[in-house]
Amino acid sequence: MKVKFCGITNLEDAIIAERLGADMLGFILEPRQVRYVAPELLNKARRVLTVPLVAVKLQPKFDELLGLADFIQIHRVLEIKELEMLNSYSSRFILYVPSSKEGLNYIKLLDSVPNAVPLIDSHKKGIPSDLVYAKELLKMRPESGLGGGITPDNVNLYAKLNPAWIDVSSGIESYIGKKDEAKMKKIIEVVKNERN
Repeated sequence: MKVKFCGITNLEDAIIAERLGADMLGFILEPRQVRYVAPELLNKARRVLTVPLVAVKLQPKFDELLGLADFIQIHRVLEIKELEMLNSYSSRFILYVPSSKEGLNYIKLLDSVPNAVPLIDSHKKGIPSDLVYAKELLKMRPESGLGGGITPDNVNLYAKLNPAWIDVSSGIESYIGKKDEAKMKKIIEVVKNERN
């Protein structure tokens, strides 16, 4: 099981996260989001980090990010025509799937995008994922990641479902946009213990 830390807003946090053992780092490149960063930060990170980098968007308009990131994450439910459009790119995608009844139908549509993996996440911002639905979704696509309300105090509940990776953003922050080294370390320790 891998760990993705998302919402990275500065190079210092990114370097610490990699040193602690994070497997992927996500940068939000969607303007007007509270953890938004300019593509230049991703460019700087690419020069000093070795872990895969993820550019997170809400809209599937990302041509300017091709080559900057190892994955493009689109964090909303997409229309069928938008999913079809992704097949015209050689990029790898992480696609949001709500941990809800809607997600059970939607995740089947992602079979049409072979260069994408699902990220099962809370169906509503600010609340934890519904782990009953998450369990069902992971049965359907065991290579999925799992996020939504993960903190050092509850990460073991998510890890027990054995997703391919867990995705954490606000649960490892001292305040919005600033990652907390002790919280990051705790998440990684719990996930690595769950692997054994």
